[in-house]
Amino acid sequence: MKNEFIPYARQSISRADCNQMNRSLTSEFITRGPCVEKFEGEVARYCGSKFAVAFNSGSTALIAAFHAAKVNQFDRLISTPNTFIATIGSGIQCGASVTLVDIDPITANIDIEQVEQALSKRYSRGRPIVVPVHFAGVAVDIEAMDNLLKVPDALIIEDGCHALGSRYPNGRRVGCCDFSQMTVFSFHPAKTITTGEGGMVTTNDEELFHNLKLFRNNGIERSPPYLQEEPKPWYYEVHELTSNYNFTEFQAALGLSQLARIEEFIEKRRRLVAVYRKLLNGVPNISFLPEEYDSSTAFHLFVAKIDFEAYKTSRESVMEALYDEGIGTQVHYIPLYRHPCMIKILGDISSQFPEMERYYATALSLPLYFDLTFEDVERVVASLLKILNSGKSNNRSSRK
Repeated sequence: MKNEFIPYARQSISRADCNQMNRSLTSEFITRGPCVEKFEGEVARYCGSKFAVAFNSGSTALIAAFHAAKVNQFDRLISTPNTFIATIGSGIQCGASVTLVDIDPITANIDIEQVEQALSKRYSRGRPIVVPVHFAGVAVDIEAMDNLLKVPDALIIEDGCHALGSRYPNGRRVGCCDFSQMTVFSFHPAKTITTGEGGMVTTNDEELFHNLKLFRNNGIERSPPYLQEEPKPWYYEVHELTSNYNFTEFQAALGLSQLARIEEFIEKRRRLVAVYRKLLNGVPNISFLPEEYDSSTAFHLFVAKIDFEAYKTSRESVMEALYDEGIGTQVHYIPLYRHPCMIKILGDISSQFPEMERYYATALSLPLYFDLTFEDVERVVASLLKILNSGKSNNRSSRK
């Protein structure tokens, strides 16, 4: 009997989730209603921020954050190459330039010391905007990063798309925005909680909160303090040319139901990571994030760093062989500077990132999601070690 396929990620939808969505579909509103506002409030409360604004995707939420901060062609983004293109692509669309800095070899997060070096190079115009990514759910020390920002107009916009539920070294949750202007989250199916697609921006700044809401709904303004004419029952003004990025009521209903289970989701992921650790500890030429981060991390990914050359094979061959055994894997991430669109902007700068290059050569994301069983993890590890040690993966062709 063929084993069921194990993907690298998968959403977990319960009967309670479905019931919540069904109730929202039979309510008076199916978009821009009270459920969206309630979900925003619950995410803000959970993270410890004053405000939260929901969007139709995490990528849109990133664009909204840069737009709300009025990022322009004079500003400079400082970020990591170990992320998805939306992290900086959103700021580039606003006209900003980009400086990428290498990663910390332990966490694969942005190297804070190199951020400090990048900040020391002042431009004559514009603001430095640091965009740290909490990779795989491991929180960057934003308080330490904030201490580096000696320029009054410098900003920190956190990409927390991997990290809802993770905690900083000071114990506060990612998204509280104690030391940043905004934090962005994603509710993609691979994330800890899902709304199908969806995103959220948290902030403590009332002006940014207003700008985010304006951006979400075609730049439409109805609130009297901002109107240029006296308010009337039908009257509104368009203050910016944006688009419709609204979040639906049934997405919010799913989000509320999922958020109620977030600690359960996080705890199961941590237990799965513990099983991976137990089974892989001591295996030659395989390493992963130090255990000291486990208690504060809401794991989005479990990345094994494998010296494929030592096993006389390639990552491509191993992934192919695992797929043939019914196991999905992924690579997080292709360095941003390797993408054609970024080469056009930055040129070929691969040699400036020795740590990112070393990490990228070894990274393999193994399956991690709530419905994954401990027996599944044992099967994944057994298959991986068999393939690495048997030479089965050698000289395999690429799956198209």
